Amino acid sequence: MIESAVSQGIRQMKEDPERAARRMVDLGKQFSHNRFQDMIFSVIQELLDNDRSSYYDMLHNLLKNTDEKAIQKFGVNFGYMGWTYGASLIREKEKACGHCIPWAVTFRYDPAGKKGLTAAQLEDLIGQGQKLGIYVYYIREMGASGGHTLLEVFERCRDCAFVAFSHSGCLTAAQIEILKLCKNTVISLPVDDPESMLTASLLRDQKIFFALHYLYDETVDSSMLPGLVESTIASESAFLFAIARDGTPRDLVGKVTEQCYKSRLSQTVPTVCIDFYGDDRKISKAICEHPYLFEIDEEGCILNEDGTKGPLFDPEKPLSATLAEVMPSYPCA
Repeated sequence: MIESAVSQGIRQMKEDPERAARRMVDLGKQFSHNRFQDMIFSVIQELLDNDRSSYYDMLHNLLKNTDEKAIQKFGVNFGYMGWTYGASLIREKEKACGHCIPWAVTFRYDPAGKKGLTAAQLEDLIGQGQKLGIYVYYIREMGASGGHTLLEVFERCRDCAFVAFSHSGCLTAAQIEILKLCKNTVISLPVDDPESMLTASLLRDQKIFFALHYLYDETVDSSMLPGLVESTIASESAFLFAIARDGTPRDLVGKVTEQCYKSRLSQTVPTVCIDFYGDDRKISKAICEHPYLFEIDEEGCILNEDGTKGPLFDPEKPLSATLAEVMPSYPCA
């Protein structure tokens, strides 16, 4: 029923974006099952009351440049499977097992590495994660491109939502062809790579859902950020992710998270700025009542909250057993 309503809403938005967008948000609020969703839809309602909101331009670009089936599939998988059905299942599992469960999982993937997880192991872990209620997965590509093997995994895991952060701004023809089939996947390109703007043009032509991202730490000059946002606007991407490098002080992450929040409320640019770690913790706190994330790096190590390397992940052990060992107790103190 939800997929049908979303599909109809997308078609209506092509004819009358303003009215249809408001109607979709009103409908979404009716389907809200928790305080987080109700808050999100209330904020969006307030934003869309502004007839001059830049988000109408963003919607126009998204509908023009993206396959509507991809918008529908990724949106339902992320918003419903991740934030509603999955979150409800996670809360049930947490109460039963007594430890926190992450709402999303991040994998760092290096196909040339010898210590990290293979594509087959990732697919197995995704299958285990779904049974726990985890339907959202972030893949950070490290080093050379992994070709199209991982994209084929995404296509097979059709109930999940994937955001794949490419290490390079250049994609192969084979990757682009498979991305056309992966309706549940958003591919993100590094905004500071000169190749990304050309690739973004190719993705728009093929109506592939894409985003842009950049890495930051204490050495990144804040004066660079307006230029990155301008590049994002030029690419007509709906999303710009800010990703903290390992070791970035938590207070700096907090500042960037706040900058992204203010940018979203200002409605002055037709793109949604997201702080990857900061905003993910806020989402986790809202839907799972804890801020704890789970990430495995390219060497197979579980990362600590501060980004330092923790214990080595054992792919032979059930994911549930590993989470029981490394995640804090539930409910949190």
